[in-house]
Amino acid sequence: MRNIAVIAIVVLCILVSLRKPFFGALVLLAAVILRDMLWVETWGLFMYMHAYELLYVGIIMGVLLSRSGRLGEFLPQSATDWGVFGFWLVLIVTSLYNGVVIIDHKFTNLFFKAMIVYFLLSRLADTPRRVTLVAIVLVLATGYLAFEAWRKYRAGMMWQARPYYLSRIHDFGLQLAITLPVIGALMARRMKLVFRVVLLGMVPLFLLVTLRTHSRSAYLGVGAGLVLLGWYYRRRWYLLVLALPIVLYPIFHQTGEVKARLESIWTQRTASGSVDESIQSRYEQMRTAMRIFRSYPILGIGPRQFLMRYTDFVSEEDAMGGTYTMHSVPLLILTEEGLLGFGVFYGLLVLGAVRDARVVAKRVRGRPDLADIAPVAAGAAMGFLGFLVYGLAQPAMWTANIYGTLALTVACRRVVDAHLAHEQVTEEVEEADGVAFPPPAATEVAFS
Repeated sequence: MRNIAVIAIVVLCILVSLRKPFFGALVLLAAVILRDMLWVETWGLFMYMHAYELLYVGIIMGVLLSRSGRLGEFLPQSATDWGVFGFWLVLIVTSLYNGVVIIDHKFTNLFFKAMIVYFLLSRLADTPRRVTLVAIVLVLATGYLAFEAWRKYRAGMMWQARPYYLSRIHDFGLQLAITLPVIGALMARRMKLVFRVVLLGMVPLFLLVTLRTHSRSAYLGVGAGLVLLGWYYRRRWYLLVLALPIVLYPIFHQTGEVKARLESIWTQRTASGSVDESIQSRYEQMRTAMRIFRSYPILGIGPRQFLMRYTDFVSEEDAMGGTYTMHSVPLLILTEEGLLGFGVFYGLLVLGAVRDARVVAKRVRGRPDLADIAPVAAGAAMGFLGFLVYGLAQPAMWTANIYGTLALTVACRRVVDAHLAHEQVTEEVEEADGVAFPPPAATEVAFS
């Protein structure tokens, strides 16, 4: 019965996506976030029937059918667009240059799917209401995972908070770090008190769960998000004072294991007092990464080759007996895609996203009709910046959630730009209609 229900729901979502591709994009975003849930709760059927691929096809077909005259919107236009598309091209170029097989390559395929999510959401979320719906799906889907993780942790089913046994603590921590700033920023929107209370209650839940994942990278990402939220509400200092106890309670209400895990960031010692080998291995990776970069500075050694060829580059005095993916996004890009990939990712994608968020904040200032878009754009941008801080200690740059959040920032700017352009055209038409023209000249005929 469960299998029949799963098949029926997937087919229904695909059929609706053919008529309403934005609905399909929302379903796809939720499915990406809830990947572990779909794997467990459908007993793997969702993946075995290639539901993700079918959703991609259904949404793209819906776009082709409903936007035949507007397909040019999906071409790269802004710096952020070119950063996303350009980095995928860099993956192809560096693979060809280094002789890496492209077909069915893990990193290239993951980023290609993330790129599709980015372009679909950034173009289909083309109204203030749709932008808000994307933010709501992001918050609700991640909030469900946070609640499941807390429930199972409290029940003693998990000693590290995560929603399912197959969930990786670092990947789950990344989802929490990305979403927390969105929750905090959304509270600045105009809404009913009950919704504001729900959002406020999610903040300590996310903090408690994040700390009990034992993911130190998530600690960095969430910490950056809290700092950014403090800066965002700097002019409403009274709200910061009210929120301070809510934030401090989950931070101080922790177990000894969590405290030891947090302190190990600067002590480099485990709870038992032994040397933390995970931090030592990161130093080893960094030295190996610099050795690779000096040898292959422009195009790197190719996607995923840091892991596959690690033993070729690690020094004998450094080797601890394992192979690793570089646990730092900047160094991972420098070693595998070289300066070319680093420039495209940080010079176009990252700086473009920051610029998009700043433009939105500047153009909606003093505009009550656009005031509700600003918190969404700010929250998405802060979530993306939280990922960048998180990425200093983890290589998780292939998760589609990251680029869904990035798409939300870009969508906000596109909506604001379109609204202002339409407003300008309307004003010009009204001015033209209000111009008083002199009456046409008349010829007087005199008769004697």
